[in-house]
Amino acid sequence: MIQLLLKKELTELLRTTKVTWLLVGLAALLGLALYNGYAYSTTRSQFLRESQHITYQQFISQGDKNPHLGAHFGFYAYKPTADLALVDNGLEDYTGNSFYLEPHQRGVVKFREVSDATGLRSFGFLNAGYFAQFILPLFIFLLTHNVFAKEWENGTIKMVLSTRVQARQLFTGKLLACGLVVGAVVATLALGALGLLLVQRGAAGLGPVLLTYGCYVVGLTMYAVLLTVLGVAVSLLARSSALALVVLAGFWLVGVFLVPRLAGELSRQVYPSITAVEFDDQTFREKEYGMGNEGTKDHRRALLEQRTLAKYHVKRLEDLPVFYIPITIEYFEETDGLVMDRAYAAVERNEARQNAFVLTSAVLSPFLAFRDFSLHLTATDINTHNDFAQQAEAHRRRVGRVVDAFYQKHTVASNDFWKTVPQFAYSAPGLGWRLHNAVAPLVILLVWLVAAGGMAVWAYRRLTA
Repeated sequence: MIQLLLKKELTELLRTTKVTWLLVGLAALLGLALYNGYAYSTTRSQFLRESQHITYQQFISQGDKNPHLGAHFGFYAYKPTADLALVDNGLEDYTGNSFYLEPHQRGVVKFREVSDATGLRSFGFLNAGYFAQFILPLFIFLLTHNVFAKEWENGTIKMVLSTRVQARQLFTGKLLACGLVVGAVVATLALGALGLLLVQRGAAGLGPVLLTYGCYVVGLTMYAVLLTVLGVAVSLLARSSALALVVLAGFWLVGVFLVPRLAGELSRQVYPSITAVEFDDQTFREKEYGMGNEGTKDHRRALLEQRTLAKYHVKRLEDLPVFYIPITIEYFEETDGLVMDRAYAAVERNEARQNAFVLTSAVLSPFLAFRDFSLHLTATDINTHNDFAQQAEAHRRRVGRVVDAFYQKHTVASNDFWKTVPQFAYSAPGLGWRLHNAVAPLVILLVWLVAAGGMAVWAYRRLTA
């Protein structure tokens, strides 16, 4: 009986003009989303690779120079495009992609693509992630809002239940019919993105990201299931197509647009960020005057001089067997680095509090929970961005140590030396790290799934009452 009901519901759904046009429009948007994601990921990856190569080649071919002056020539460390940016580019366009490696200056990730975009970019970038987070829920609600409500309006549901059809069979048949249509859309999205990943990375390059992508698809499937169950439950409870559509569309509008923006504004009020002026003033004071018993910069400089003289068993700086200037440079690179590390750690802790506040609001919006889950799995989140910045800063200091060690014994550096300065290469953390960061949104999605299931059970009991 369930098979007959399933076949009947699928036939009714697919021969409805509204659903037909809805699927046609959805297919067009899905195709465009996949194309946009592929074009974005491919073009951006190539551009960043070329930029990384060019700037490094310029650095290692700068010719004979004083080592310290040559180090100031610097080169850029570029954050490579995330391995799953084809699926979801997340915060990539908002966080920047380049980090300048230069002595004495803690780098800041710059060149945000969104700064060169038009105002339309504020509506988002249509790719697979955007499709899944915003368009797919609306499609599910448009598909399910009248699956039971139309039966109540036409008065046919009592007629159907008066036959040999049981309420359980009717409910299961309608739910499965909607689930199959939604499942076909999700499968098309998942397989389409997988195919483009294969084209982009090749069979050998697909292996390292396959498990991560599989976890993303599992989360996407769970997200689609909870929305489908929720839509069917509302249709059964509302008993009016118009009312069900208003409730579901309102839930979509509030969850997709209102809750994230309101939560973001509140998080900035509850956990205000330090301004650039305050940040610069604080770090300047700590560098000059120190914290606690660190002492002023002049005091630390005097202690360094004493330690250096004692180390080489001489009484004057002029008698040192090495150049003293690079020793001073390296010392203050380390002490100033500690100041900047403290300052940036405080900024990141505040960002984490803001993000946690926003994520808490996901109890009101499963769309927000899935968005956060997607960001973590595709490594396009703020955690990955901070990890890149930390590794780039560590590389900047590594370059400084290499140059200063050479500078202690040589006053001129040729291309042979510049070629010994290591190139920067960044790889995003693996699946374990990503899943660890995605635990909270995943738990919220599971809670929403259980809540949707509970709502469906309650609606079913009202049907059988």
